[in-house]
Amino acid sequence: MHFYCLLFILYLSMLYNLYKPRGETPLECLSNFLRREKIKEKAAYLGRLDPMAEGVLLIATGDDIKKRDEMLTLDKEYNFTILFGFSTDSYDALGKILRVESIKDFDENYLRKAVAIYQGERDQKYPLFSSKSIGGRSLYEWARMEKLDLIEVPSQKITIHKLSFGGLQKFQAKELLGRLLADISKVKGDFRQHDTLVLWKEILQNHASDLFIGKFNAHVSAGCYIRSIVNELGNTMGTGACALSIVRTRVGEHMIENSIRQKV
Repeated sequence: MHFYCLLFILYLSMLYNLYKPRGETPLECLSNFLRREKIKEKAAYLGRLDPMAEGVLLIATGDDIKKRDEMLTLDKEYNFTILFGFSTDSYDALGKILRVESIKDFDENYLRKAVAIYQGERDQKYPLFSSKSIGGRSLYEWARMEKLDLIEVPSQKITIHKLSFGGLQKFQAKELLGRLLADISKVKGDFRQHDTLVLWKEILQNHASDLFIGKFNAHVSAGCYIRSIVNELGNTMGTGACALSIVRTRVGEHMIENSIRQKV
């Protein structure tokens, strides 16, 4: 009798490695998974992923939810692409465009040197559009109310164990616009999608010069925001930059190739 009870408890308490698709929030990914698998037990996601990001998202049910604090300390790996010449308030393509630079000649050697100095321990400010709570409100609430001047944006110690540059590609504005239309249209909820797409259309339809997109890989500590690394690199290069795509490929020992891809 005790054996069967133990089996039942183990069945109710599980850790799942899901593949969160681009466009979904972690909560949407969790809800869709529970509905499709007909899981009625208490469940939670262990660590966030932005709507425009994709990849490994850990889900716990039952007693495994107690592992949340432990899972939040695991290091992570990401593949991501950076669009140089454009800065946004959220540091990714879903944000309001703040700066546009036409780049004629891109200095790849300088970029490689910049990437090298980013490795190691550093203080990283939380992105203005993040869920970090200050005074009972998340940072993105303060940002959307335009009241950031009333608070001090906190920072945290993070470690960039490895940051690799995988090459640069040139794109035409029309190519990028088509990609952004497809990606941003997948996002549901109130993330300013309509206003963002209007801005991208206005800017890219009149953008004559080539666009430079870099490929990168990062192995980072818990708490590190890839979007923030992207924004800082853009500032270092003097061009501005925003994250075009972010794929989380590993959380601790949980790999992307072993993640569960949900059927649409």
